Amino acid sequence: MIRVGLSILFVIGLGSEVKAQVQLSNVTAAHVEHIAAIPERSGILVDIRNSGQRAITAFFVEFFQSGANGESIPCGGRGADMIDWSDPMPGRNIYVHLRRNWILPGGMGSIDGYPQCAGTATSLERVSVQLSLVMFDDGTGEGDRSRIESTLLLRQQARNERLKWLPRFTALRDAQDPKASAQSLYQDLVDATRSAEIDPHQASRQGMAKPVRDELRQLALDITEIAAHNGRLQQNEFIAWRITDLEQRTARLVQGAGKTDVSPK
Repeated sequence: MIRVGLSILFVIGLGSEVKAQVQLSNVTAAHVEHIAAIPERSGILVDIRNSGQRAITAFFVEFFQSGANGESIPCGGRGADMIDWSDPMPGRNIYVHLRRNWILPGGMGSIDGYPQCAGTATSLERVSVQLSLVMFDDGTGEGDRSRIESTLLLRQQARNERLKWLPRFTALRDAQDPKASAQSLYQDLVDATRSAEIDPHQASRQGMAKPVRDELRQLALDITEIAAHNGRLQQNEFIAWRITDLEQRTARLVQGAGKTDVSPK
């Protein structure tokens, strides 16, 4: 790789018998199937089963702790959005980005989390887990409406920025002078980031635009350096694949961003 609910009582081991409960969830397409403690890291491993008919492209689990009076204390959460992850390069099994690992129908995904409870010490024996979000490849989802909207907002920010620059990357394939074209693209990405950061209001609202530009800037730099030595990009199989990967990931991102844009709060 380059860079890079059902209400069930489970028993997890922490030297003595410890009980952790899975809270009821309004997610119907998946459920928490198993949890296990990671005592050496003060964490919990959560397994999620896709019991629906569509691949899950994102999910989020939340942690809670029962207080002395039975109240529910938030303890954070963790999730993953895999809509923009990579398929392997044919014949070489190289991943340009994180490996695309959507949870297929009947399949299972896992994530480890590290509960940190608000205003009180975290006690794993009183931590419960809730699956609060799943998303599908068409931008629809189940669970907490605010989490669905925030996931879509981030996807849409990434989509909008990617679509600004993608045509210039694909045009590099047939550029007469790919080094000069890639160098110009790199400079424009640098200037776009600098311009966005001059205005504090604009900078605070960049969201996913900045990390998208950062990734694209690095790709433009790599293409510039390769083109300086090898000429046309078709002569470098890996660089050509990175542009193809960018196209494929963008197509999935466009579909997964939904049909209606979310307004930033």
